[in-house]
Amino acid sequence: MELLESLNLTFEAGDLSELVANAPNTNRTIDFVIPNKQNPRIIIESSYLATTASSQGDKAKTEIAVGFLLKQHYPAAKFIGFVDGVGWYVRKQDLRRMVAAFDEVFTFHKSELLRFSWKGFR
Repeated sequence: MELLESLNLTFEAGDLSELVANAPNTNRTIDFVIPNKQNPRIIIESSYLATTASSQGDKAKTEIAVGFLLKQHYPAAKFIGFVDGVGWYVRKQDLRRMVAAFDEVFTFHKSELLRFSWKGFR
């Protein structure tokens, strides 16, 4: 959130209306929608895991489903993932599936945050 604020980007969080209307069983609360939920240009999901868990496979499947729906209902929006933590490093297969859902992936490393800020998402 601090990074988005430092870039003077407006954002919201919450459910996207098209997902709620067209896929009520798959919808999920989105972490950050830039500039807003009515006109999403960038949709960001983040996942930082310090430990491993079997639920990581489920999370990867969910992101793939959400990514598919976003491309279908919000084709102009970019789906960005912030994925980091040793939990993902250990579960490489789940990580591969997870990042395949996103148009672009970043970590929380300082150089990655800088790369995000320079991608032109303003």
